[in-house]
Amino acid sequence: MLYGIWNFIFFTLTLSFLCLTGRLKLSKVGLKNIHPKNVYLGVGIGITPVLMVIATDAIIVKTGLAENVLFSGAELRMPVEYSLVSLMIDGFLYPVISQVFITGYVLNTLIKNKDMAVAGNGILYSFINFSWGIGYLGMGIISAALLRISGSLVPAIFFSIGCSIAKYLILTNYPRVTTILVFLI
Repeated sequence: MLYGIWNFIFFTLTLSFLCLTGRLKLSKVGLKNIHPKNVYLGVGIGITPVLMVIATDAIIVKTGLAENVLFSGAELRMPVEYSLVSLMIDGFLYPVISQVFITGYVLNTLIKNKDMAVAGNGILYSFINFSWGIGYLGMGIISAALLRISGSLVPAIFFSIGCSIAKYLILTNYPRVTTILVFLI
């Protein structure tokens, strides 16, 4: 059980230690500029992955692809059972903590060259999460770009939460989307 959430525990303990020792300031991680425009941008960006999952499934059904042999049995897949606690951790707390730690703290500490920050965060995000797929690479790149564009970590946090909710939806309610995602990765 701890193996699955080791990085959440590590990020939380590290950030707690840095806050308690005074080495971590909110302005250093990008949480100083919490303006309404950053919250609106974050909500808009965060809703996008969720809407894309719903739209992709609707397109699969409306175009008749759901009847294709490629998608046969998708509705028979057993949905993943999530408890409320695991949903809160995986869907909300982990995205917030990982964005604050990776994009806010580590990226701002390690990368001083602003031109390399966006690509560097994608690579950093993949390595820290031990997942070298396109999903974590894209998440890191988009998070760093949102931080650089807005000057705040808030839009990146909302985007990460939106991606986590989209993952939850795919695993529980939209199994046909998994078939499409396999071809993208």
